[in-house]
This record gives sequence, C-alpha cells and structure tokens, in this order.
Amino acid sequence: MGAVIIFVLALAGLGIYLWQMQQAKKLSQPDILSGPMIDRLSLDHVGAGGMIHLMNVGKNMEEYDVNILSRSIYREGDNQEWYELEGNNGKQRLWISLKDNALLDATLAMRKLKLRDLPVTRDELDDMDEKGQGEFVFEEKTYYYENSNEASYFRDGDTTPDNEVFFYYWKFEDADGQEFITIEEWENGRFEVTVSVPIKTSQVKVYSLGT
Repeated sequence: MGAVIIFVLALAGLGIYLWQMQQAKKLSQPDILSGPMIDRLSLDHVGAGGMIHLMNVGKNMEEYDVNILSRSIYREGDNQEWYELEGNNGKQRLWISLKDNALLDATLAMRKLKLRDLPVTRDELDDMDEKGQGEFVFEEKTYYYENSNEASYFRDGDTTPDNEVFFYYWKFEDADGQEFITIEEWENGRFEVTVSVPIKTSQVKVYSLGT
C-alpha cells in the first residue's frame, strides 16, 4: 500500500514539473501569431531569408514551399513603386511581383523567355507603343497591349544611385486577364520576357518574414 502511494505521489510530482516547464517555455518565447504580428505576417512584408507556401498555382494547381532569396524595388515616374521577390521552390527559380494599390496586387512568374521566342519584333513593339494598341498570338492565346513605359530597378532594395538600372517595358495580357507577358529592354540592350499569372493572398501562407 505504501509503495502505491509513493508511486502516485511521484506521478503527480512529475505532472506538476512538466506543466511548470511548459509554462516557463511559453513565457520565454513570445507567440509570433498573437497581437500586431498577425498583420505583419503577410506577403508584402516578406524579405530575403523569408519562407512562404504557395497553393493551387499555375495550370497544374501546384503547391510548394518557396525560399525567398532577394527583395528588389522597381520605380516608375515620381510616385509608382512595386517590389519583386525572387525565390526558389527546390526545383526552379520564380518571381513574385507585388504592387500595393487599394489591395495587394500580386503576380507569379515562373517562365523567363527571350524576345525571339515571341512572334513580335522590336519594330512592332515600337509601333504598339506609338499607337497605344496591338496584339500577338503566343501558344494559341492572344495577348493584348496594355501599357508601356520606362522604369528603373534596384537590386536587393538598395536605392542608391549606383545601384539603379533603367529599362523600358511593354505589358500584355490575355482576354481574361489571367495571364500576362511583360517584355523588358534593359539599358545594356538585353531583352527579357516574363510570363506570369495573378495570385491571391488566399493562395499564400507566410512561414517567416526574413530580413
């Protein structure tokens, strides 16, 4: 009988000790999901070193984690600014463009092409630029001219003059506004083509913000 009582008391003591350890851990580690931090765990606050999870993206409705490698800044004119997150999902690089209008406007790019991959020439782009309209067919889909302008790029968010690179862009979208093609001509003469799709904040889960 005495042995049973001792065993029960030992179990009770162990339970109290574990409970105290758990409470002490909670006090020493603040809950990042409480209070104002909930509002900060959003895509527009993510920087280099952050980790996010994308759901139901692309034609194949893929799902994967993305390690954010850099956060760069784009500027157009005196008051337009947007951001680009470059990341890696373990298989390939991808890019997320973020522009804060009334709501966060986000697009995901997973394809980088060359101008020669498109059925459009530099002269035709100039013509569209002048007329403010135009179109071309790529992979059995028609893309319509939306706008074009000069902008600048700051790698890794460094906005010092020495880090500013200028380029000119043409933006096209399909009839449903569900796929975009952006053509960029950089100041060194290089052309870069990006195919992207819009993403919603409901498709993104932020694990960590990074720096």
